[in-house]
Amino acid sequence: MYRVIKVLNNNGVLVYDMKRGEEAILLGSGIGFGKHVNERFERDENTKRYAIVDREEKKRTGRQVLSGMDPAFLELTGKIVDMARQQLGEFNPNILIPLADHIAVAVLRMQKGILLKNPFHGDIRVLYPEEYRIAKESQGMIAREAGCMLCEDEVGYIALHIRAGRMDEKPEDSLRVASLMKEVVAVVEQGMGIRLDPESFLFERFMAHLRYLIARIRDEEPVTLDMDQYARTQFPDSYRLAGSICEKLSQELKKPVPKEAIGHLALHMERLRM
Repeated sequence: MYRVIKVLNNNGVLVYDMKRGEEAILLGSGIGFGKHVNERFERDENTKRYAIVDREEKKRTGRQVLSGMDPAFLELTGKIVDMARQQLGEFNPNILIPLADHIAVAVLRMQKGILLKNPFHGDIRVLYPEEYRIAKESQGMIAREAGCMLCEDEVGYIALHIRAGRMDEKPEDSLRVASLMKEVVAVVEQGMGIRLDPESFLFERFMAHLRYLIARIRDEEPVTLDMDQYARTQFPDSYRLAGSICEKLSQELKKPVPKEAIGHLALHMERLRM
């Protein structure tokens, strides 16, 4: 059973979920039509429920919606979330509120001619290609329904939100990984005396390996392929550089790095010379 807190528009209602004891957003065709504050009702199977899962969001979301977020952004974001879920499979729909908030603010910025630079845009595109593809499709949907074409930097930020819904992690955590990988690339370029082409297959392959390596370190998963002795012997310079990089990753992630990871990273670094 749900109790109406506020009717957003004909297709959206801010409600109190009486069974779960929490606020939620319900979106569905005509769900808000004729509803009144404090009215109680059951939702049908065609209505989508979006919980407010973050503690800080629970404190502010009701006020945020009440204070003037255009409900059209909730509807639009609901479509984006559905698209992401259809294309990516398992997906947390409860990113609706923070993503709608971001899109609404991003549109307002663009309308005022304010461009928010995203120094990690290229890294996000390479690191999270599927999420970035969804964000690009979202860019078109936002342009059609909100009448505003977001810049590419904003697409990168939307991709981080999509990543959060897919991996159940905060956008700032995904951004932290992107930032850390950008630092590693700079160390590799300087240490190896090379310049990497971000559009090349070699770069994308290396970034993919680095992303999985960071995930393994963070989750404390072992590296099963032991290339340590081979890399130490065949690529001593790359091995030394890989060692310093793994030490940095260990410090940043506050996790131990297995020695097998050093040889594996050195091998992938050596491939960058090809």
